[in-house]
Parts: sequence; C-alpha cells; structure tokens
Amino acid sequence: MMNRGQVVKLEKGEFLQVEGDVCKTWGYVCKGLVRVYYMRDREEVTEQLSIDGDGFLDCESFFKQTPSNRYVQMLEPTTLFLFTRLDGSEILSDNYEIRRFFRYLMEKVLLEKKKRILDSIFKPAKERYEKLMTERANLVLRTPSSIVASYLGVTPETLSRIKAKNN
Repeated sequence: MMNRGQVVKLEKGEFLQVEGDVCKTWGYVCKGLVRVYYMRDREEVTEQLSIDGDGFLDCESFFKQTPSNRYVQMLEPTTLFLFTRLDGSEILSDNYEIRRFFRYLMEKVLLEKKKRILDSIFKPAKERYEKLMTERANLVLRTPSSIVASYLGVTPETLSRIKAKNN
C-alpha cells in the first residue's frame, strides 16, 4: 500500500486546496486537524472538520473533476495520507481490506455531511452544539471557537451564549 498514495506534512494555516482548484485527492488525517470550507457573502462557511483518523474529501470536485469553490486548510500541523483517483482505483482493485477501509472512510464522510444537513434543518443550535460536544469533544477543544460556530451554522456570539448556558 505504501507504494501508492503519498504522505504529506503541512503546517498550521497551509492550504491543500483553494477555490478554483480541481480536487485531485481524497485524504486521511494521520495526525492533525483539517478544515474544508467555502466563502458565502464574504464569510467563511466551515463544511467539514477532520481530525486524527478521519477522512476528508471535496466530493463534487473529486468525482466530477471540476473546479471547486472549497478551501482545504490545516488548523494545526498535520500529517496526511493522500490518494489520487488512480491510486484509489488501483488500491481498491488490489486488496479487499483496503477496499473495506476506503468504503468505511467514504461512508463516514458522506453520512456525516448528510447528518449535519439534517441537524441544521431540524435541530436548534444548542442541541447541535451539545451533540458535537458529546460525539466529538476533542474536535471542539482543538478548533477555534469562530470555526466551531461556522461549522454549527451560528454566529460566534451565539456559540458563546450557548457555551455560557452549558457551564
């Protein structure tokens, strides 16, 4: 497996992808913190946060091979394992265990996105925050509050009020 894919180390603040790039890789976070976001009305909207052991992907750009409106930024020094489309195809055809792992990562990424969309429609901000703290407290503790607020779809002030009421 190590002859396919690539280990990449990026520093805090570095970008793996910027708006206009075509997503050529899907990634696995060996160690670190990755944020996928886009701009809406000059504001950053955090779509995905991935930490140690998580996968991440700009799905639409990767599968369609079209320019993306997403940024992929490191929020702390990060070590990634990146696979190109070709790497993935070769690995998946070569090894059943790797195929299972890739499927697990893809399902996790896609189901997390769907869950976030449904939560943003049906759950109030307080419940979304509490759920995130219950399920992924380590992620919340490692991520700046302004980015957590963006991920939850609330203002930093609203997040601050929610946190104050929970303490």
